[in-house]
Amino acid sequence: MTDRTRPRDIIASSRRADPGLIGLLGFVIATLTAQLEHLGVQTESSVFWVGAVFGGVVQVIAGMLSYFVGDDFHFLVYNAFGWYWICMPGFLLGGELGFFEVTGTPRGVFSLMFAIIALGFVFAAATHNTVLPVTLVCVSVGLALESVSAFAGIEALGIAGAIVLLGASALATYMLVEKFYWRTMGRRVVPLGPPWIAGGADREP
Repeated sequence: MTDRTRPRDIIASSRRADPGLIGLLGFVIATLTAQLEHLGVQTESSVFWVGAVFGGVVQVIAGMLSYFVGDDFHFLVYNAFGWYWICMPGFLLGGELGFFEVTGTPRGVFSLMFAIIALGFVFAAATHNTVLPVTLVCVSVGLALESVSAFAGIEALGIAGAIVLLGASALATYMLVEKFYWRTMGRRVVPLGPPWIAGGADREP
């Protein structure tokens, strides 16, 4: 290190990108596409491809990259929902081809499992900021409503769940904007709010 080299330059040169950037992007695009399909705006074909690529592959990659920066929370969250999105296109493909179909109650059970998983993530998320746990609460509620809709065959509950999940997608977009500008410009352009649970201040990689 020369006398003219500043510590900030060394940090910048060795700094790695945040996997959460592509993880949030994948979540936003996949969730938005799927819920618009539930509302009759998109088709199942778009959900198959967008879900598999952005929801599945992109989020799993983000989760595995989080492992290498020591981020346990996002390692688990992105992997969990990434593999969820890899299963979902399989359900659609099975229904289209007529084998290993997953519909009705089994589909509802699958959604309910991930509603519970999302709720379990809320407490750890609450040590980061305000927006992250609210997002996961919306994911949990939205999936729970869609699960009940699959059990009971009540379409209105499925539509309500889709609307709540669109809200989760909007909140994830909000976090993506904040993270992107903070990581690229060093500016906090939108507030994420304080953590709900003390002792675990924002653990950005």
